[in-house]
Amino acid sequence: MANKEQHKGGTRSMFAKYGHECTLDNISDTYDWEEIPGKSIWASFKRWLIRMIVVSETSKFYTHHLRSFGAITKERKRQLTYHKFTIHPFSIARIAWAIIMVIIIILELLMAPLEFLLSNTENTFTCHDSWMLCRMVSDVFLLLNVIINFLTGYYDEPMQEVVLEFKKISLHYLKTFFIIDVLCAIPVNGALFFTECHGSNTHITLTWLFLLLIVFSKYFKIIADYFNMNHYTYMTTMVFFYTFIFWHVMCCVISFIKLHLGSANPSFTATFVSEDYLPESNKSNVFEIYFEAIHRKSLILYNSGFGKDLPTNEYQIVLIYTVWYSSSLFCIFILAMIMEINRGRTSSAHKYDEMEKQLKEYMQHKQLPAQMKSKILTYYEFKYQKRYFRENEILATISEQLRQEMNLHACRKLVENVIFFRNLPLNLLVRIISCLRIEVYLVNDVIIRANTPGASMYFISTGTVAIYTKSGKEICHLEDGAHFGEVALLIKDTFRIATVIAVEVSEIYRLDQKDFVKAINPYPDLLANIQHIAAERMEVATMLDEYNKREQAMKRFNLMK
Repeated sequence: MANKEQHKGGTRSMFAKYGHECTLDNISDTYDWEEIPGKSIWASFKRWLIRMIVVSETSKFYTHHLRSFGAITKERKRQLTYHKFTIHPFSIARIAWAIIMVIIIILELLMAPLEFLLSNTENTFTCHDSWMLCRMVSDVFLLLNVIINFLTGYYDEPMQEVVLEFKKISLHYLKTFFIIDVLCAIPVNGALFFTECHGSNTHITLTWLFLLLIVFSKYFKIIADYFNMNHYTYMTTMVFFYTFIFWHVMCCVISFIKLHLGSANPSFTATFVSEDYLPESNKSNVFEIYFEAIHRKSLILYNSGFGKDLPTNEYQIVLIYTVWYSSSLFCIFILAMIMEINRGRTSSAHKYDEMEKQLKEYMQHKQLPAQMKSKILTYYEFKYQKRYFRENEILATISEQLRQEMNLHACRKLVENVIFFRNLPLNLLVRIISCLRIEVYLVNDVIIRANTPGASMYFISTGTVAIYTKSGKEICHLEDGAHFGEVALLIKDTFRIATVIAVEVSEIYRLDQKDFVKAINPYPDLLANIQHIAAERMEVATMLDEYNKREQAMKRFNLMK
């Protein structure tokens, strides 16, 4: 990669000591957007729109399969080549839409119960134009949600890949949230026009609100994953939110029963809401009734009987049963969530949080500088992905055959990307893979240094590294699946011919010379082939180094004239 003196938004002089400026902070600028030339407003808008719908560089902080610059770049090229009109599930547009939908649904959950309560009341705030406009806008967004979901890809967990094909997206959406989203997109007022019965109105509204809560949970989970919200915080937030919405909806239902059903049956009114606090004009004091239901009559949700007088019609019975059973189910649901929160204290995510706290206390005890603390925390976050587990103990409990299969699955593609490792016998490939040791390098870490003894070869699992000659001239960048340092596998006590530096946080597998020699000794032909390829690489690196030295000498000579 050539020098990027005009690179936008990057951290300058990251590799200044090697005579080079390089950064991957802004991946958006690494794509030329050649398909949309021009400087017009429309061309700028289309470029901005593409940046919004393609995979975001921030995805490597909350996904497991897009953890490097190379992986994100390949994903962007795949999307722009084959699926230009599809929204990537890990794009900025997807996160922005999730935030918008969460806000819209919260407004609906607050406004719809109040509008239902005042459905037969005139001259209230629900009749104002501003209220109607707000409801209309929210209904439009709920309708757009159906269309947006047909254009948004999804992550297939079993296959561990992002699906962007329109046909597969449509089939997946039709099988999951399509019916729920369509029902939520139907304005609740429109549904109420189909019936004149207050009891049916209540059930329609409650069902619609329940479906909205399902959609809310889906989008809030997307936001929680994006912002790396830990499990304990996420579950606690949901408990408080569900509790607030439940009390709001139920108080509106209680007040509705009092206003529209209790007046037709005085004995029922006395049983259900008591007349000791009834205002002279209950319909004009809606908020009085609402707040009274909150602080005094909300306990009716836990009653098990009707009182002295029974309801006189089936609608009253069904409504009260609905309120009571809903309350009981809600209590069970909240208790289950609280138990899930407590159970989460033994999860891998909670163990990571505890380990991180201990790590911070340890660094504070050692009085480490802030920069070093940041590097250590970054290392742990990348290595464990906010999930702490004892890998050695896990591997010790399984058989040798399973360990080999796990290693083969994790590292086979890395080794097969090496030219001289292709078409190896399976038993030899397994032996080589079993010798790999995983290492994590942070930004600006020197992996190998020129003119120093080398005894290992490296395979890049995720990340990007920069290769420099002995004189500091950059040769290239290597990304996911690449390898370097193979010369050290062939010649004992050889000196490195290049310097390799991590450009971003990288996960790299190391293969030591002593382990490799033991594995390949029975295959002399393969050893000769490896020696030939390594000699070619060494020759190219030496030629580039010599050319760089002559170029620098010519520059000094011209300056002396």
